[in-house]
Amino acid sequence: MKKPALIYFFCLIAFVASAQPGNVKKEFGEYSQATEKKAHDDYEKKDYSKSVSALKDWFAHYDQLSPEMKKSFWAYVPGMYYNLACYEAMAGQKTEAVNNFEKAVSSGYKDYKSTLADSDLESLRGDTKFKAALEKMRENGDYGYMLKKSGPYSRTSEKMSAFTYQSASDVELAALKNKFNLDSISGNGDEISKFKNLLYWAHNIVLHDGNSNNPPSRNAVDLIAVCKKENRGVNCRMMATILRDAYQAEGFPTRIVTCMPKDTADFDCHVITVVWSKTLNKWVWMDPTFNAYVTDDKGNLLNIEEVRERLINDSPLVLNNDANWNNKVKQTKEQYLGYYMSKNLYWLKCSIKSEWDIETWKTGKPDVEYINLYPGNFSTIHQPQKARPGAIEYAVNDPSYFWQKPAGIN
Repeated sequence: MKKPALIYFFCLIAFVASAQPGNVKKEFGEYSQATEKKAHDDYEKKDYSKSVSALKDWFAHYDQLSPEMKKSFWAYVPGMYYNLACYEAMAGQKTEAVNNFEKAVSSGYKDYKSTLADSDLESLRGDTKFKAALEKMRENGDYGYMLKKSGPYSRTSEKMSAFTYQSASDVELAALKNKFNLDSISGNGDEISKFKNLLYWAHNIVLHDGNSNNPPSRNAVDLIAVCKKENRGVNCRMMATILRDAYQAEGFPTRIVTCMPKDTADFDCHVITVVWSKTLNKWVWMDPTFNAYVTDDKGNLLNIEEVRERLINDSPLVLNNDANWNNKVKQTKEQYLGYYMSKNLYWLKCSIKSEWDIETWKTGKPDVEYINLYPGNFSTIHQPQKARPGAIEYAVNDPSYFWQKPAGIN
């Protein structure tokens, strides 16, 4: 089965919103979409030579673009090369297919799992160059494999500040609790049922929109208000912020954790909430974007580190059956854990302080301090600490420090 070329939303915005004189961007964007459709239609008719011709024409047109214009359409290139390789393989043009498969990989195509199953490429699998390119793709696109090769943590004590959490008695959290009647929402059940009830509330009170801009005021009350006023959603970070504030209003120490991919050019990270369970004596995974939590095969709730280790060790993982996106798209374990979170659990980041408005910018506000937990020898700051505008980042390699029990809890 041929892998459809990727049409990125931001690319479409780019050529529609900023078309130059003569509508060159808009015209090339429309031409690109029409070319993809024509090539696919010919593929369905098994007229592979016409599919090959259509994509070769696209590359000829692309090569005539200015350097600036090429940047606007760079996201098409890996998928176009991949599809061209598929069409050429089906047309019996094996040498050309292998060459274009190599170009797909070198330009950033990395859907390793789908490539393994793609029957269009079956005739190429014995080719030495194809095998080498496929292995190169694996290094950047087989996320489970990448986790397994990430390297061990040092597990040595880090001498750094303790993480801190906001008291439920603080005025902002007390107001949040009263405004949304969080005591009633959390219910009268045990601790875990309260976690889940508040997760459902955060998931349902606003929509998730990964393309939205973050509002300037980043606390639960203001985020919910702006979503209702502007009939909009917020991204995963703001969803996690809402749930963090709700949990802490109910007296549960909570953090938002940014889950990051290895590829520093991949800006599709994910942010979830973790809450401390006295019952289980550990942090537990609660993801308001996807209404998701994770257990082992016996139903025990897991934390981020446990999920990561189980992905590395191929141990059983269970995603709750009602995990979903915006109550529209059901999430599967294969997509959510096997692909998306495998990609985004390479390294982790969270702020030392967990409190109301911690990421709301205000004049004179102290820099936000973030801890980055890196595996093996990997790093994105390449030094123990690094300052950037509004923030200071620290590098650690010790999960016992990163996941320390909140102070004052027996």
